[in-house]
Order: sequence, then structure tokens, then C-alpha cells
Amino acid sequence: MKISRYRWVIATLLSIPLFACGGGGSKLSAPASAVQTNQGFVTGVQKADVMSYLGIPYAQPPVGALRWRPPQPAAQRSSLLAATAYGNACPQSTANNDISANQISEDCLYLNVQEPASTKASSKLPVLVYIHGGAFTIGSGAQVDGSTIASKGNVVYVSFNYRLGALGYLANAALQANTQDPNLGNFAVLDQQAALQWVHDNIAAFGGDPNNVTVWGLSAGATSTFTLLESPLSKGLFNKAVMESGGGGPYSNLAPTAATAQADTFIATVGCSGASDVVACLRSKTATDIVTAQAAGKWRPTVDGHVVTQVPSLAFAAGTFNRVPVMIGGVYDEGTLFVPPSLPAQYYLPALASLAPPGYDMTQIDAAYPLANYAVPAQGFARAMGDAMYGCGNSSRRDDLSPWVPVYGWEFTDPSLSFPNNPTAFYMGSSHGLDATYWFGATDVATASTNPAMQALGQKMKQYLANFAWYGNPNGNGTDPTLPNWPRYAGPTDRSMVELTIPTITASNTAFEATHKCNTLWGKGVFPPIY
Repeated sequence: MKISRYRWVIATLLSIPLFACGGGGSKLSAPASAVQTNQGFVTGVQKADVMSYLGIPYAQPPVGALRWRPPQPAAQRSSLLAATAYGNACPQSTANNDISANQISEDCLYLNVQEPASTKASSKLPVLVYIHGGAFTIGSGAQVDGSTIASKGNVVYVSFNYRLGALGYLANAALQANTQDPNLGNFAVLDQQAALQWVHDNIAAFGGDPNNVTVWGLSAGATSTFTLLESPLSKGLFNKAVMESGGGGPYSNLAPTAATAQADTFIATVGCSGASDVVACLRSKTATDIVTAQAAGKWRPTVDGHVVTQVPSLAFAAGTFNRVPVMIGGVYDEGTLFVPPSLPAQYYLPALASLAPPGYDMTQIDAAYPLANYAVPAQGFARAMGDAMYGCGNSSRRDDLSPWVPVYGWEFTDPSLSFPNNPTAFYMGSSHGLDATYWFGATDVATASTNPAMQALGQKMKQYLANFAWYGNPNGNGTDPTLPNWPRYAGPTDRSMVELTIPTITASNTAFEATHKCNTLWGKGVFPPIY
């Protein structure tokens, strides 16, 4: 239910004319001058004031003998690559998904570069690399068009695909032995690092600065970004990081025992547990077989001691991570995206109990979210789920990181962008992922679905993001006079952050923790994490 609802909302977001601008659905034209990468020359296409180079391979196709192996460098090309269309999305279910079957292939390790058309090789613009979300099982780099942020922020925007589900996160000792690589179940993390390595090696040819790279992740992409912050293999590949609605808490990573147990279940489901050569059997299965068999899994990075050396939150608290400035935030109504509106009242308390560790005293949780306070049970459960899994996880990560690096926190609370066919009794509000349409979308275009206040908020948010990409500070190089000041988060004694909303962006150092019950219920040391 959670994934289905996520797919529906993502598809809805991408269908809103205001925010789904650029490459999707619009024919690009006007071939541009070739850019020389380490693999060969590529040409892009120009639309208005943005150049786009789409579908550039950053690694070899992970097919055949390369399935469940670390990504291999992309092959050299002797011919010109016309980078004019997005590459295939990685294998995933198409149910309730805006990505269709003819857009999917295991040959999917492609990235996209978008930049102002005036960019020259000598421009040295900051680079913003976006990691898509989708619960580690769906999505692609093509789902968020970067034309607007590239043009208005004067940055080079990069998006990419990475392996999903079991193809990206299968942790199995036989596979580990076969590849003779210490990686255990983190093929997708290695894909992400390979994409960043490609950016480091090639982006200067496009006019980007390889020493000024910001990684931005949404949802599972934010969890991936937390993981990249921890991983020693990411060292030197990026200079700033933004985590949007990731949480980074108890559900972000798997312990090796849990990951290998999940792999055993998958191997049995796909029909390989009795095979004399499990690896050969797994590689003989079709991508459809794999996507079908992975449905019950909870796929995510594994703490394997090599790619991910320790639980990210513990690394952050100890200061043993890639130290770069960060922005961490999310939305007020994180949980509404994932909860079925028809949750029966008799399942309300058991649903709340599912958020807590086994044996946890539920008295405080039940008292904090009394059913009588909500129009329907789903609203109460959505509030608790959002607080526990996202809001207070983000708060704890801000606390963990702030002694070591500059931290800037936000909460997006504007509910103006609503979804069609939404049950009246179940108010989605500022739901999970909704702020992405303001950070990246064309919110300065006047259409029937916008209003001046929404446009103004979107313009400010894009400027904050561009400032951070340029300077590591959303206020810019000093203080941007066009924006309300965004205070630095100083830890438990001064949790200053901004509320991004209409009509006025405001700063507070107490409201977030009180609203989301982080100090009294879900916070670090009060609600113990499970890993």
C-alpha cells in the first residue's frame, strides 16, 4: 500500500503543468556543439535557455555476467553520441507507476546533464547532483527535470539512474564470493558513487566545477545521501549535501544478518535456493522474474563494513564521516503519503504500536495521538508515522552532524498544492516529496494551478538552493538581501531552522521539536533506534 500510494503521488506531481516542465513531453531541438568526455564526444539539445545532454552512460550495462557486480567504467566510443533522450529506467514494477514497460531495461546506468545555454567550458559553475527517491524500488533520474534550477540558479544539474530493488541491494555471500569484492548488497550505492566519479572526471568539460559538487537526495535518495556521507568510498566526490525527507534513522540501513536473511527469502522465491550454482541461477532469471520476486522485500543499503562501514547516524555522532556542509529538512505532513485513508478504527492502536520497538511502553504514544483528535484514524497514524520515521529522524541527524559541519534545517508547511481525487476526510497537506516541486519546479510560471504567493515561495526556495550550491550557505556569500535570513542550526542548545511557507518564511529554534514530539517521544535517547 505504501509503495502504490507513493507511485500515484509521484505520477500526480509530474502531471501538474506548473511543476513538470522541460524534457518530459516537450521535443528538444537545436543540436549543440560537441562536448568531449573521457568516453568520447557527446552532443546535446537546446530548449530556450537550457542545454540538455540526456542519456549519457556512466558505466557499462550491468547485464549478463555484470549483473550483481560493482559498476564497470563506461566503454570508450569512437562515434559521436547524440545525447538527446533520457536513458532506460532500471527494472521496477510498472503498477501505479508513471514509468512504462518500454522505458525499462537492465541497461539503465545513464545520467543527464542540464545547464544554462550560455555555459562555457571555462565557466566553472557549481554542480547539483540529484538522487531520486522511490523506496529503493522505483523511480529514475528523468522524473525531475532540472531545466528551471539550472537556468535560474546558474548551476549545472545532473541526475542519474541506479539499480533498484534486489538488483541493487541483494546481499548474498555466494554473490560476494563470485565477484571477489568485499561489497555485500550495496551495488546501488556503488552505482551512485560511480555516477559521482563520472561527474568528478567529466563535468569540467560541460562548464561545471568538479570541486564544487552538491548531492541532493529526496526520500530514498536522501537516505542514499546519508549513506554516501558515511561511506569512505565517497571521499572527495562531493562538497555539500542536501537530504530532503530522508530521516536517516532506524529504517535507513540493514544489518548484515537481516540483509542476508532477506536475500535467502528472495532466492527461494525466485526459484534458486536449491540450485547447484546459485549465482548462475540468479543470473539466468529475467528482470521481470526478479522484480516479481522482490515485492515483499525491504531493500536498502547494508552495513557491510566496506561500502557502508557503520550505521550512518552513529558515524555522524562520532564525527567519522565525509565532513561537508549539509541541509536537512522535510515537510510537515510526511506520513500522509504512505497511509491508506480507509484505516479502520480498530486497527488504529496496533498501527501506532508498529512504529515502536517490541515491548515498548505504548502509553505515551497512545496519549500523544488520541484518536478523538482526528477526523479519521488515518490522519492520526499519518501524524505519528511522519514524526517517528521522518521528522524526528531529521532532527536527530541535525543534532548529530551540527558539532562537526555547518547544518541548515528546514520544514516545508505550505499545503497549497493539492492532489486530485483526494478523500475530503483525509487531508494530505504538505505531503512527502511535495516540496520538491518548489525547489526544482517552474513555480514562477503563471498557470491556472498557481497563485502569486506560491510563485514567490518557489522563487525563494530555488534561490536558497542555488546559494547553497554556490557557497555552502543558503543565504549566499554573506547575506542575500532578497531572502529572509536562514540561521545555522547549532545543535540541541539552539535548533534554529526555517519554516518554508506562505505568506512568510520564518525562523524558530523551538517549534519543530515540540510540534513533532521529538524531545518527549521520538527523539534520540527517548525512542531508541533499531538497526
